[in-house]
Amino acid sequence: MVDLTNMTAMVTGAGGGLGREISKAFSRLGAGVALFSMVRDELEAVAAELRERRSAFIICAGDVSQAHDVASAVADTVNRFGDIDILINNAGIIGPARFLEDTTPEQWEKTLAVNLTGSYLFIREVIPYMIKQGGGTIINIVSGLGQMPFPRLCAYSVSKAGLIQLTRSLSEELKPLNIRVNGIDPGLMDTNLGNDIRLMGPDLLGAELHDRMVEYKEHNILKDPADVAELAVYLASKDSGGITGHIGTMRYYQKQGWKRIGCAD
Repeated sequence: MVDLTNMTAMVTGAGGGLGREISKAFSRLGAGVALFSMVRDELEAVAAELRERRSAFIICAGDVSQAHDVASAVADTVNRFGDIDILINNAGIIGPARFLEDTTPEQWEKTLAVNLTGSYLFIREVIPYMIKQGGGTIINIVSGLGQMPFPRLCAYSVSKAGLIQLTRSLSEELKPLNIRVNGIDPGLMDTNLGNDIRLMGPDLLGAELHDRMVEYKEHNILKDPADVAELAVYLASKDSGGITGHIGTMRYYQKQGWKRIGCAD
């Protein structure tokens, strides 16, 4: 059993879906968890679950794309727990589901600000603490769309492509400092974000993509975020050894040594 006792994890986008499951998984294994999201009501719901288990946590409501909010959240977390051992950059938005010429500059900039710049801001803030304590782990939630052409979701795909390259480059920068950086491509999950995509309808998504998303839901093909959270635990723990600079799906990390427990592809 992995033991994260006396470790501190900062989880962005912690209010729902994958962020919620990661926060709960880390808490179950003894970590103190900093819950970060824009939606305070969602954070309170997660906090209520952690409180029932008498887990250690802190709520940090804010916007990942705002440097002041990020700096404040990291400072509050360090004041509460003393350090930050693990950073999970999970916060993200789907952005405009439309062709590039129909995307406004504001929509483009917002998508990159949340999905890419937000991760940079958090990484920039936590690195000094990780260096001071002799190491740490950063996990970025990426997407397969960052490595393939995908019409109508260009802004999202570009933001995730940037996050993939950030993961790879940063892993080399931080390797001498004992800070590991990896990316998880969770695939299509059964989350509120997935529901939001389906609700966009065929006019925005295109009939083919919309029908595919509906079919995945109806045939229970979507992944359970709790399974992906198990992988995040592995990459954050000593069990993953020296793995750094990797980008992969659950199946990929199985080939790197992760042993799944009760998770189905």
